[in-house]
Amino acid sequence: MNTYILSPKDTLHPFVQQYIVLQNIHSTADIAKKKLFTAGRQYLVFIQQGGLAFKPMDHAAFELPEASVTGPFTCAVDARVTGPLNAVIVQLNAYASHRLMGISMESVTNYFRDLTRLNPRWKSTAEELQQTTDIHTIRHILDLALESLLPHQQPALRQVDEMVDYLTEQKGQVAMLELALRFKTSRHTLERQFMEVTGLTPQLYTRLLRRQRYA
Repeated sequence: MNTYILSPKDTLHPFVQQYIVLQNIHSTADIAKKKLFTAGRQYLVFIQQGGLAFKPMDHAAFELPEASVTGPFTCAVDARVTGPLNAVIVQLNAYASHRLMGISMESVTNYFRDLTRLNPRWKSTAEELQQTTDIHTIRHILDLALESLLPHQQPALRQVDEMVDYLTEQKGQVAMLELALRFKTSRHTLERQFMEVTGLTPQLYTRLLRRQRYA
């Protein structure tokens, strides 16, 4: 089992946090050790070899296709590895999927979206990744694919970006009334927009931030 943590290009900040390359994974224990797919986080997953499936407690089981985005998990999740598994994982921040790809994350929570159905270019990216195990090449492929999304950022609901960043800075120690007043919006509007962008309610997001703080 080999795991490599790679840094994305600076131009991808703050949307892309890190690249994780998994090679020769044979069990779910190997996944758990890396603390991957933890509650509240978004990932892009590219399967190079083998298979990876999930069974969230509050959702039907599903197996990931060759290129996918997994929405935030909000419950306990059992993973199943068909090995040996080689996969490339991109850890995103809470609003990257919405801002870079226009995905309404409400439909992805505890589930996934097939990237190749969103844009045919992801099929090419997945195929390029399947043809290499070289770490530097993998990083280059991901940087190019993700940088191509930057000129097409979704401008709508950008205020949610600021809310997410503020909650993260405060480590989740913020009351909903305070958040609504700070951003001059109603609590109902805040919750609706926050769900669309992140797939989580602001209340749940703050709880997850506090949990991560003590993990």
